[in-house]
Amino acid sequence: MSTNNSVFTFLKSEGLMPEETEFGITFKYQMCNFIIIKDDDDQSFVHIAMPGIYDVTEDTLFDVLMACNEVNKSIKVAKVVANDDNVWIMYELVLDSSPVYDDVIPRGLQTLMSARNVFYQKLKGEI
Repeated sequence: MSTNNSVFTFLKSEGLMPEETEFGITFKYQMCNFIIIKDDDDQSFVHIAMPGIYDVTEDTLFDVLMACNEVNKSIKVAKVVANDDNVWIMYELVLDSSPVYDDVIPRGLQTLMSARNVFYQKLKGEI
């Protein structure tokens, strides 16, 4: 079974109502949108994204980049990037030969939620 199929099955078993799309699997968790990006060429790689968490304008670009940098240096395996006009957070992980999705997916989702909180705290000047 492919990684995408295994992850889809896990998400469904957790009641997260995943949907397959051309680019991966979408679902909601704690009222936030997530995408597990499909990579058919690398079955040992999981890439979970939290898309569009903040809109970027010319006026906010510097503060957004500083907040991205804060998350990238303080949260393990999270990557925050400003794409064109919004911010995405990614959790990227190389799996072993027998991944336990009960461990991998919940930890990834918690990492993304924590990264989002740090991002917002930095924007507000709280850290």
